[in-house]
Amino acid sequence: MSEKLESGVDHRAPPYEASSTPPPAFSESKNLSQPSLHFQLTTARSGRILDLIKWQIEPLLYAELLEGATKRVFVVIPANVLAKQPDLAAKDIVSSQDVEIITLIRLDGPENKSAFWLQPGVIQELPSRLRERLAASGHKVEPAPMEPIEPPQGTSTRDVQSQRQASPSWLIRQFGTPGPQHDPTATTNYRLGWRSEKENLPQRALALDEVRVLATARPISFRVETEMGLLDSFTGTVLWLEIEVGT
Repeated sequence: MSEKLESGVDHRAPPYEASSTPPPAFSESKNLSQPSLHFQLTTARSGRILDLIKWQIEPLLYAELLEGATKRVFVVIPANVLAKQPDLAAKDIVSSQDVEIITLIRLDGPENKSAFWLQPGVIQELPSRLRERLAASGHKVEPAPMEPIEPPQGTSTRDVQSQRQASPSWLIRQFGTPGPQHDPTATTNYRLGWRSEKENLPQRALALDEVRVLATARPISFRVETEMGLLDSFTGTVLWLEIEVGT
C-alpha cells in the first residue's frame, strides 16, 4: 500500500538506520565556558561593594585624611532601614562615642536592602576590599583582626572559674549564702551595662599613619524633633564602617 502525502509532507516512518542514530553528544566545552552560579553571585557582590567604596567612601575618606582627621565612621543605611525618616542626619545619632566625623550613606533601590548589605559575607568583604585599595595607594594598613577563640559550646569563662574555686567555708555550709535581696552588688551579678566580650577586647595602639579598618552590623538610634516639638527616637540596624589613622 502506498503512503499518502498530505500538504507535501512525507509521513512515512524513517528507516531503521535513521531512527537508531543517537542524539548528538552534549558539548562539554559549552558547559565549561559558562560560569557557575557561585562565581556569578560572588562577582556581583564584589562589584556592588567596590562601587560603594569607589564612588561614595573613598572620595570623602581621602578628603578627611588630608585634613588630619584621625577617626571616621561611615554609617551605611540600607534602602529598607528607616525608610520613613529620610531627613536623618549624623548629628541626630544618640551615641557616637569618641568618633570625630560620622557620615551617613543612604542607599536606595531594591538591590540595596539590608538582606544584602548586612549579610556576614558583605560585612567581611567590605573592609577587606578597602584595606587592599588603601595598601595599593601606599598606606600602611593594619592586618585584618583575628577572630577570638570561642570556648566550647555550653561552657564559659565564668563556669571554668567557678569550677576552680575552693569548696565553700564552714560558715557557708552551716548557714548558707544570703538571699539576692541582701546585697545585690556583692552576691548577685545582674550584668548591668553588659556588652559583648568581643566589643571589650582591647585594641593595640596604631603606629604612625597606620590605618585600621573595621566593619560591623549594629543598631543605632536617632533622636529627632517632631512637628509638635517633641523628641522622638528611631532605631535601625546599619553597616558601621570605622576607619582610624595612627598618630
